[in-house]
Amino acid sequence: MSTDYVEQFDAIIPYHSKDAIILPYCLESLRKNTRGLRNMYVISKEDPDEECIWIPEASFPFSFEDVSRHIHSTNNRQGWYYQQLLKYYAYKVVPDLLPNFLIADSDVVFLRPIEFFKNGKLLFDYGGMYVPEYFTHMRKLLPKEFENTSKESGTTDCMMYNREILDDLFTRVEKEHECPMWEALLKCVEPDRYDTSGMSEQEIYFQFVLEHYPDAYELRLLEKSYGVNLVEMRRTDLDFLSFHAWLREHFADLRSKALKS
Repeated sequence: MSTDYVEQFDAIIPYHSKDAIILPYCLESLRKNTRGLRNMYVISKEDPDEECIWIPEASFPFSFEDVSRHIHSTNNRQGWYYQQLLKYYAYKVVPDLLPNFLIADSDVVFLRPIEFFKNGKLLFDYGGMYVPEYFTHMRKLLPKEFENTSKESGTTDCMMYNREILDDLFTRVEKEHECPMWEALLKCVEPDRYDTSGMSEQEIYFQFVLEHYPDAYELRLLEKSYGVNLVEMRRTDLDFLSFHAWLREHFADLRSKALKS
């Protein structure tokens, strides 16, 4: 990494105990492989007891029970929607947060040095899966703003946010729906998506920026994949790996069955 001026940022990591084995590696990889990192904040129900600043979920203006009153899921999918709201509201809850902040899932491990700024612009990762239902949701959320959206998906496991842009997004949504942002987001989820994936906070922000703040960001594709075994952290061909709990559990189950057969 060069020694020129580096823009500072904070990192926010929403965390659940299912990622307890990965979180220390996530935090350490942020320290090791990013420049300009000031503070790391972990949002969770209980103190994760790691070298970070803990932000209790109880600090937020909504609860898991509030989400459940809107998302009538039969397979506990409420948590997936809940963590998206935590990400969006973190900048309103975390005290003295820097104007630019990275939000990364707690199962993400950065494997090699990554830049998040270039020539005064923030860098956008992209290349996620295009999910039509996400776009249906955002057009219900803000019909005019999302009338013409990019076919490129911005849904990945880490994203750099800007406070002023989020303020603008919140203002537009709350004016459109005459209710708090979190409630509007949930109200726009189609009922047939309560048990699956009916919205994406990253896709909304990504498409909003491309439409209204095209000069603030620059696209760049990070090399990424999914990990199962912690040994994969030794890989040097990727920028980051995501060790999703459901995927780790799936392969552990397959391995257990194979050993018994």
